[in-house]
This record gives sequence, C-alpha cells and structure tokens, in this order.
Amino acid sequence: MSKAPYGILLLHGLSSHISCIDPVVPRLAKYNLPYRMPILRGHGTQSSDLQGVKWQDWLEDGQKAFDDLRTECEKIIIVSLSMGSLVGINLAINNPAYCAGLVCIAPALKLKSPLMPLVPVLAKVIPVFKPKPDPKSYFDQAQFETNQNYKEMPSSALVALLRFQQYTRPVARLAKLTVPTLILQTTQDLTVSPQISQFIYDTITSQDKRLVWFHQSGHEMLRDGQREEVLDQIENFIVELTNIGQQSSKQSSIAN
Repeated sequence: MSKAPYGILLLHGLSSHISCIDPVVPRLAKYNLPYRMPILRGHGTQSSDLQGVKWQDWLEDGQKAFDDLRTECEKIIIVSLSMGSLVGINLAINNPAYCAGLVCIAPALKLKSPLMPLVPVLAKVIPVFKPKPDPKSYFDQAQFETNQNYKEMPSSALVALLRFQQYTRPVARLAKLTVPTLILQTTQDLTVSPQISQFIYDTITSQDKRLVWFHQSGHEMLRDGQREEVLDQIENFIVELTNIGQQSSKQSSIAN
C-alpha cells in the first residue's frame, strides 16, 4: 500500500486536555489526511502524573508519534499548541527531511509571569501549582466553563517547561528551523508573552514564515472567540503547502 504524500501531527500544551487541539481534526477529515494526536507524558489522566516528567519525555513522545505517522505518509506538517509548540519546533529542526511545515499556536517559549525564572526555587517549597481560574482568560465564557485542562499540576512540571524553554530559545537553536512556519498569536494572551512569537518569527531562518495576530482570543486559541478564524489560517496553510485543495478540485472535475 502506497503512502499518502502528507500527514498531520497534532500536539497539545502543558496541562492541556486533548480538546484544546482536536478542533483541527474535522478540518483534516475533509481532505482524508492521516494524522496522529498523541497524549504527551503525564497528560490525559490526573495532574499528579506530571510529577517527575521531563521535557525530554514530551519530545520523545512527539518523535514516536512522528515516526509512527511516517509509516502512513511521506512528509508531515506539525500543528502545535503552547508547550506543544516547543515539541513541534524541535521536531521540525531534528527532522527537516520529513517535516513539510510547522504551525505554532501561542508558542510557550516564554510565559508572561515574571516569577517563571524563580520556579526551580519556588518548586522546593510549593510542590503543587494551583492557578486561580480567570474568566478574563477567555473571550467566550461558555468555553471557559467547559475547559477540561488540569486545574493544578506539580510545580516540577513548570520546572520541566522552563528547562525546555531554555533549551529551545537560544538564537543558534531557533535559527536551525528552516521549514515553512506559521505562527498564530493573540495579543490578549494571559499565559504566554505575546512578544515571544515576534522573536521566534524574527529568529527562525525559514524562507516561508508567517506571523498572524489575533485580538479577541485568549491563550486557548482553538477554543475561544476567534477559533474559526484560527482554524481557517491553519487549514489554508496546510492546503497551500500540500496543494491538496487543488487535487480535490481536479478529482471532482474528473468525477463530473
């Protein structure tokens, strides 16, 4: 059986429920694109399972899903959210021959909290991080009410995120990213520093790179007020890279 030309790898964020990334799936179904949507280590169960998980574990899980998807397709486009974007960036750098493109949604390369550099020290005295839910983090309050993300997590998971950021952020590392890249960022992000998306855009060396700003969405961009516009950007990027829309039109014309 021959492989499909392209497949899609979907990567969620830290403490995220899979519902934060799976809105992309119906858009893929229109084109019969194979995909993988792995649950990264420590997720999909209970928050305490994040205890002791390292950033290398998340990257390893992403690579395993990438390799598994390659059994069905020749090249992969990665669509990644928040911490998942750190996984996505590194997979794109590590697998340039098989990565056709990368979408980073609110990439968590730098959090907005000024306390983030102190996390390794704070984790020793505050073992569990329990953020207070903030309705202002969502424009769509119905989505805020149905959020299924972990409500707390071990502080060690934030330490792992910090180490992942430190590994990924150096200019010398980001400059190795050469695949077509779409960055989607909201100016109203209360989790991630919006300016980090501009830094990523300015630093990567992709010949085809795009940064699209949104203004009526919180960090969970696939579940908030402008989710359809965000999904449109992702779908259009995939269609453009793969020419799959044109192929579908040709097939329809032949059928008619």
